[in-house]
Amino acid sequence: MGLFDLFSKKQRKANQAFLADQRSQQVIAKIKKLDLPAELKQQLINAKVYDIWFNSKDLAPLSNLLSDHEKIEYAALGITDQGEDVMLTCTNQNLIILSKKHPSENSRVIPLTEIMSVLLQQQIISEELTLIVNNEQVNINLLNRTTAALLTATIKKWSRNDDNLDEQVEQIKKLKDLLDQGILTEEEFQAKKKQILKI
Repeated sequence: MGLFDLFSKKQRKANQAFLADQRSQQVIAKIKKLDLPAELKQQLINAKVYDIWFNSKDLAPLSNLLSDHEKIEYAALGITDQGEDVMLTCTNQNLIILSKKHPSENSRVIPLTEIMSVLLQQQIISEELTLIVNNEQVNINLLNRTTAALLTATIKKWSRNDDNLDEQVEQIKKLKDLLDQGILTEEEFQAKKKQILKI
């Protein structure tokens, strides 16, 4: 690696850090302008949650869903299998799935202790998050790559761990590779995944 390569790599990292800082400052300014309780805005800022809806009406139900001792750890936007825009908010106690269309009606609070497995699959331009909640599979699509990885790590940190589920996740990853190679069809992949997860 030449001197120019080292300089350009260092400069690229500096530029990325500068742009990330600029974006953070812009997002913080937007959060502060929202008509939400001050504590909720501060929690979003402290958790460095920048992938949210910047609309007070859409975010207002979140303050009602948080309990007194609940703290926002991270959040990200995605789309359900039914095509519904959602914001996933991971707290120190729950995963709150807030619907954009009807936030006060279609929101779901999942205690983190009920999440048995978390699987993040890379798609062409985004990520897909699969959660196993008791015996139910919850899929969230079109997550931003960066925020998806942070959200997944946060959910794993606060939810229960099960070594057997980790083995199941590895089996599903291998099946996903077969799907991506065209060896399995989508239907075969989904059937095998359900068989492995016993759902």
